[in-house]
Amino acid sequence: MSVAPSQFEKCYKHPSNDIVLFCMSLECRQPLCKDCCKLHVQQHNQNGTQAQLDTVDNVRQQLLNNVHEMKTKFEEERAILHHFNVGESPELMKQIQNKLQKVKSTLMAAVNQYCVQLEEQVKQKIHLQKQSHPGEKKDLHHKLNQIILSLDQKEKMLLQPKYIRGCLMVMSDEQHHDFEQLTLEVDDALKMYLSNAFDVFVHEEKLQKISQAFTEYVDIYQANLNEELEFLSKKIRDNSQVPQMPKQKIVSNQKIAQQTIPIKETKQFHSIYDEKFSGSNFANQSQFKWSYGDKKQEQYYQNIYQ
Repeated sequence: MSVAPSQFEKCYKHPSNDIVLFCMSLECRQPLCKDCCKLHVQQHNQNGTQAQLDTVDNVRQQLLNNVHEMKTKFEEERAILHHFNVGESPELMKQIQNKLQKVKSTLMAAVNQYCVQLEEQVKQKIHLQKQSHPGEKKDLHHKLNQIILSLDQKEKMLLQPKYIRGCLMVMSDEQHHDFEQLTLEVDDALKMYLSNAFDVFVHEEKLQKISQAFTEYVDIYQANLNEELEFLSKKIRDNSQVPQMPKQKIVSNQKIAQQTIPIKETKQFHSIYDEKFSGSNFANQSQFKWSYGDKKQEQYYQNIYQ
């Protein structure tokens, strides 16, 4: 991550001088101007130690890279944490919804296919019943029609004012109508015709078994994602470089080459904890700490220069 050149801050002990160096010795870590640097090097010489000086730009670049790498590490851990969050993983929810849609389509197709086959069986039965013994049925129908028409004519003649002729006609034709024989023919024809009769019976008590089979078709179970978690964590962490602290040995007047890191926007995650650690709370805390730091600035610089 590259930064703009420093706008030098003034030295506390020498207000006319800019702070241009840091002593990065473990026991020091002090900002220095050119005059402070001379005094500081003398102190190291008196103590038999060596001053490890570097420019403020280099030190800031090192620390910025380190902070950025650490932030990236924590972002990766947060990504691992939120990977299995359904609310943050629409793809996972989409896969579940696709499975449910497939279940629905499969069951609807099976029910529809069963109904089509059932309707086809009924149609075949109806056709077979219609075609069974059509000759006898038609003959009996024609015979019954003729007898009924003849009796209808005789009934009308008997109702006429001159009904003697009708009486003679009825008496002469009585022996031609064998009702008992005709009823036997009707019964025999219907027995043969109805031998292919059918009905549909619904076994309501088996509906519960069908519903039970539906519940057994889909199983909602506890998913074991430990292997996926292990693979994801290893993949993310292995692809990252371990953040390095600034080098301890820094030679005076030697500029350390810094690797620039592109700045990327930090993705914000939302969880149940965000209300407690909201942005407003952080803003208030930061403002308080900043004000407190301003008040203690002189004391801070006095301590590090002693």
